[in-house]
Amino acid sequence: MEFKLILKKINNTLTKAEVVIFNEWYSESEDHRTYFELVKEKYDSEKESVDLEEGWETVLRSIDYKKRKKVLWKYAAAAAIVIAGSLTLLILNNTQELSTDLPTVVEKVETIEVGSDKATLTLEDGSNIFLKKGESYETGRIKSNGEQLVYEDNSEQENNEIAFNYLTIPRGGQFFIELSDGTKVWLNSDTKLKYPVSFRPNSSRRVELIYGEAYFDVSPSGENNGSNFIVTTQNQEVEVLGTEFNVKAYKEEDIISTTLVEGKVSVNNNNSKTDLAVGHQSKFNKLTNEIETFKVNIYNEVSWKSGFFSFQNMPLKDIMTVLSRWYDIDVFFENDRIQNVTFNGVFSKKQGIEEILSIIENTNETTYKINGKAVLMK
Repeated sequence: MEFKLILKKINNTLTKAEVVIFNEWYSESEDHRTYFELVKEKYDSEKESVDLEEGWETVLRSIDYKKRKKVLWKYAAAAAIVIAGSLTLLILNNTQELSTDLPTVVEKVETIEVGSDKATLTLEDGSNIFLKKGESYETGRIKSNGEQLVYEDNSEQENNEIAFNYLTIPRGGQFFIELSDGTKVWLNSDTKLKYPVSFRPNSSRRVELIYGEAYFDVSPSGENNGSNFIVTTQNQEVEVLGTEFNVKAYKEEDIISTTLVEGKVSVNNNNSKTDLAVGHQSKFNKLTNEIETFKVNIYNEVSWKSGFFSFQNMPLKDIMTVLSRWYDIDVFFENDRIQNVTFNGVFSKKQGIEEILSIIENTNETTYKINGKAVLMK
């Protein structure tokens, strides 16, 4: 039964047909009656009125206490659903630990927004420039339209001292940058990159992925006086001459993964050197200092760059980690079992978080509840 009918019952606005539906639901179990009284008590305690019709139209799911038929979810549709209006009602937990099974009604809570193009540019003098879609920035040889950052080549004028800039992408953000040598870099959520304003001629072109995930389309060495390109992380170096590859090195993860899309790269650490072939991925374990290589599905590894999430036989814990960065949410699990349930699916990054979670919920393997920016998986 729709939660909207409960609110209409409290406000005495049910139609005759809705009265029949409500009474049937109410008489089915003691749990239903208890739930109704809790919602009514919460509603009555609020001084401001709730706009039932307009508010509820933006809620993306309803409560259903009946068993649903098992849904076999092979691949989810990637089309986004656009819902207008602001969220005024939401089903939430009523404890700080997010452990209750009975939701309550909260008015005008914070909504979870889809990620967008935004970043913080830190210049060599330490000043910060906030970049976001719709706002432009330009100074010297640096230009930004709020969705990308472009550096003009100035290597011939470079003196002996190299100036470095930093680009930091927050949770819920992404950004594109073109370095002064023409190398293109796509930066994922929760990522920080250090790079020179201009590369020194006849020297290795070196950047540092301090943390996070980045996709590199490297300008060929032949166009840069034969100089190679090196991406360093906390524990490894990736050396290339001109190629496309993805590096994922999040602070909280023990594995640094490097995926080769085109060309050839060499992954180095203190103990070994590994050459990657196209379609292969190296996994460097920061705890053991060991590197392993695997053949992978390239699309699954780099789909984020093209605006999609691609999950193939991925545990729910890992799926929620990816979603938490893009939607800037905190995820909690009620038990360990559901963390290891695996799913397959392809989603657009333009889709709302509730739309994605609802599709996952329809497998009947797990359910979810949202409280502000906290998501509880049950």
